[in-house]
Amino acid sequence: MKKIALILLTIILLISATGCGKEKTPSTESASNAKTITIGTSPYPAWYIWYIAQEEHLFDKYGLKVTLKYFPVYSDSLQAFNTGQIDMLNIAACDTIAPYNQGVKFKIVQINDNSNGADGLVANNKFKTIQDLKGLNVVTEYGTIEHFFLLKALESAGMKESDIKYTNMTVNDSGTAMLAGKVDAACVWEPSLSLALGGKENHLLYSSANTPGLIPDLLVANQSLIDGNRKDVENIINVYYDALEFYNSNPDKAVADMAKQAEVSPADMKQMMAGSKLFSIQDNITAVTEKVDNYQYLPYTLTETAKFLMNVKMVDTIPGNPSDLIDTSFMNNISQSRKNFAVPDTKALAQK
Repeated sequence: MKKIALILLTIILLISATGCGKEKTPSTESASNAKTITIGTSPYPAWYIWYIAQEEHLFDKYGLKVTLKYFPVYSDSLQAFNTGQIDMLNIAACDTIAPYNQGVKFKIVQINDNSNGADGLVANNKFKTIQDLKGLNVVTEYGTIEHFFLLKALESAGMKESDIKYTNMTVNDSGTAMLAGKVDAACVWEPSLSLALGGKENHLLYSSANTPGLIPDLLVANQSLIDGNRKDVENIINVYYDALEFYNSNPDKAVADMAKQAEVSPADMKQMMAGSKLFSIQDNITAVTEKVDNYQYLPYTLTETAKFLMNVKMVDTIPGNPSDLIDTSFMNNISQSRKNFAVPDTKALAQK
């Protein structure tokens, strides 16, 4: 009996020791139990910043499980988010109005950047002004920010959509068609903008640099994710700022990380990024708290965008209180927990 008791005691001690050896640290436990969060991205330069985070393993610091789902066609990403197939999405402010009106439950949690030349109307060299496009074939993707931007460009010249022969074509295909000389003009964003301008017979008629603040690019999260994973949402935003800090301190490696996903050269990636004014933590807070009647105030931009979209029959109503689309708590928390820093100067980096 003593021998049996001794054997049993030895077995118990071994099991106990083995269990202690496999005990998880809090960070490991957090990572293993974390919800996998899917963030949708598409071909817009500033959104490739998420691939710095992926390549440099920045999500690991917070024990996050994140999948970056890349949509070559931007409108497909909108459909995926609006139907609950992904948790978070990089989106142009213009494209938040329709889903909000339709009852999709989400919040804007961050402003990534303002387009500052990354969107443009490209035309054949023989057309010198926007007015020269009257009656001609102009293409872009219906219902997206480029469609809105095209209408705004036409409006700047006292024109409307009926003054041109508008054709619905994806942004990717629009750039290719413009390069091949198959259309008279195209409204596209980067990298399709650089592609279209790669043809010597083409030139830029109008860009988002002419309309500062008109096209904010945002990060949105569905409400169910926010309700059950507030800390994860906050930490995902922290990861984005970690990526910007890495971009500041290691610009060549950061650009290479982005270029890898974009499938362009690092030199081209630098030029593409030059069209985006990246937002700091303070930029985010200012844009949602300092009430001004211009595009520097996000609720104003949302309202004016909704008015414009309604005028062209792209939405039926204007949100009564555009601030309802925004959850400011995440940026407020982050501003308290981390020091503000200068974001990368994309135009200066493009010149190096």
